[in-house]
Amino acid sequence: MDRDKLQKLILDSIKSFGKKRIRRRQLFNMIGHKGLDYEDFKGVLTEMEHAGTIVRMKGRRFQLPEKSGAFTGVFTLSRNGGGYIKTADGESIYVHPRDTGGAVSGDAVQARMSRRKRPGFSPTAKIVAIVERSTQPTIGVFRTTGTTSYIVPRDERIAGNILVRPGGENGAEDGDLVVTRIDMPETGFSRPVCTITEVLGDPDAPGVDVLAIVRRYGLSTAFPEDVEAEAERIPADLGRDVLERRTDLRETVTFTIDPEDAKDFDDAISIEKTGDGCYHLGVHIADVAHYIGDGSAIDREAAARAMSCYLVDRVIPMLPERLSNELCSLRPDEDRLTKSVFAVIDPHGVVLSHDIANTVIRSRKRLTYGQVQSYIDGKDAVAAVDIGPEVGEALRLLSELTDILLERREERGALDFTNPEAHVILDERGKPVDIVRREQHKSNVMIEEAMILANIITARALGTRKAHFLYRIHEDPDATKLASFAETAQALGYDFKASRADDHDYIRAFLQSLKGIRHERTLNMLLLRSMKKARYSPENAGHYGLALPVYGHFTSPIRRYPDLILHRQLDAFFLNGGGRSAVHDYGYYDALGDSVSGREIVTVSAERDSVKMKTAEFMKTHLGEEFDGTITGIIPIGFFVELDRYFAEGLVHVSTLLNDYYIIDKAGVALVGRSTGSRFMLGNRVRVAVASADKDKGEVDFVLVEGMKRGRGRKKR
Repeated sequence: MDRDKLQKLILDSIKSFGKKRIRRRQLFNMIGHKGLDYEDFKGVLTEMEHAGTIVRMKGRRFQLPEKSGAFTGVFTLSRNGGGYIKTADGESIYVHPRDTGGAVSGDAVQARMSRRKRPGFSPTAKIVAIVERSTQPTIGVFRTTGTTSYIVPRDERIAGNILVRPGGENGAEDGDLVVTRIDMPETGFSRPVCTITEVLGDPDAPGVDVLAIVRRYGLSTAFPEDVEAEAERIPADLGRDVLERRTDLRETVTFTIDPEDAKDFDDAISIEKTGDGCYHLGVHIADVAHYIGDGSAIDREAAARAMSCYLVDRVIPMLPERLSNELCSLRPDEDRLTKSVFAVIDPHGVVLSHDIANTVIRSRKRLTYGQVQSYIDGKDAVAAVDIGPEVGEALRLLSELTDILLERREERGALDFTNPEAHVILDERGKPVDIVRREQHKSNVMIEEAMILANIITARALGTRKAHFLYRIHEDPDATKLASFAETAQALGYDFKASRADDHDYIRAFLQSLKGIRHERTLNMLLLRSMKKARYSPENAGHYGLALPVYGHFTSPIRRYPDLILHRQLDAFFLNGGGRSAVHDYGYYDALGDSVSGREIVTVSAERDSVKMKTAEFMKTHLGEEFDGTITGIIPIGFFVELDRYFAEGLVHVSTLLNDYYIIDKAGVALVGRSTGSRFMLGNRVRVAVASADKDKGEVDFVLVEGMKRGRGRKKR
């Protein structure tokens, strides 16, 4: 019998039973087709079950999904082996470990409620079918035992080992780190199986650890052949016809300021001061749009990547090297095409006028943040000689203007969070040798404020022309989350009124009041987490954090796709004749905003995981050593401690606290001993020793020095 016809007969037969469940054998007899093999019939039932068109209940009985109360969603696995199903309406429903049906994180599943939501009880569900397997690869170590092969996942999304499908070994040898694809099980209730898609090799070989993160997040290290070929065909010579259509700024003093290890330089600055005390600021950004046509092979790949990813030991660029490190990199003493924003700013920081133009520049200097900081501090005579008088005067003016712009920033109520990042220093073999705070100096702020101003000007200009592009929006915070933060702050002794969330001056003043106190880092972090994430959208919603009604991204088209989109719209509406209608409609930008925002989450997660992994690797070399630190987080199973000596964090598990049984208090700011009343509170200073470090999970465990068992040897630091 034709498979499609058989599936229709099965559906019609089950439907005829209404709300009743029908046994498998009863269903087979009901169809009663001559020549229909029972094993083939069972196979079709399994296919329909996986597709979610029917639901298998207890006792090999079947029902239609709508009759069984089944629903669909995306499953996320938890550490305990259970997990949560997120439904289309955003509800998260818990699944007990025994009811996951072999699902892994990212699987589209069909489930039915095992307990409805009612007062005092959260709803729970049981997965009855895996509709579609997650396309996200799983990383693990390949192992063989006799005739059985399996992988040990390095992934918390997977509970337990995964069998390798026979013939799916792909040449892997025992102990190799491999990339796998999770396959559909034989039935909806069996354990998952996998096929090895790539062998990464020895887990301890240089670079393999970070490569595993690259593969886990589906990042592309190589560009497709057609993309590379298209990039190579772009001419390096700037023809006279190109230059004649641009404002020539090659005699203007321009310069770049970037980190020491930067490879691409996509922004340059020029500045001078006139007799009336006004500053003439120029922000010059690599004109990537000149080289990349809309819909070209390079453009399609850039849109898919959305942005460059800066991992701990490498950069995965959005654009091929031919563009990012060569044609669009504003290297000194080389002619480069740019888009420039010019602003005339009065001594009070008010922008009196602005202009946007296609230009050509020739950068005088490639400066670093450290070099500029030493220069403006007057601490480096060598730097002063190297920078020279013209660029030196420009830096002095830029520093002067930055102070004025910061005053304007404060007046409008922009929020300044204290949220330092970790910088892992690696040796030539990729081994971590130190972990330090990534410091933010005046030189960083000088560039940041100039870039923000250019972003504001370009976004406003396109907004007034009703052009479609991607705004960078940061919506107002959720009232419930702010109320929760207020309770936490209150428990720590600080008064925060969630009702004043729309008062930027109030929140800014609150953050300022935390400067230098022991809870500064913790409360900054908690308040930041209570805010919504910034994202990209063609619908303007303002930028809450910057206290701006309109904002976009213009200044990094080498590494962010929304910036390239904005550049194209500047060409369409202002620069190349102006007034042209947009190529794409609103729906295109709406979908693009969702896609780019999603890729941003993936990129940031990969970057953080690479830092966490190397942090754990580094701390493993300090097992048993003691360090002073501060409690920065409280969870039911312990508290997190940030070290003074290294910018690293680890967990002190409650099971290592030997003198009492500890539970988290109502406000979530302390662990309290039931018998002794001892408290471990956010902001407390403690001394800990490194107990363990798991590089694969990116986790570090500490123990309190006072809580360590007697006789354990330890080193002091």
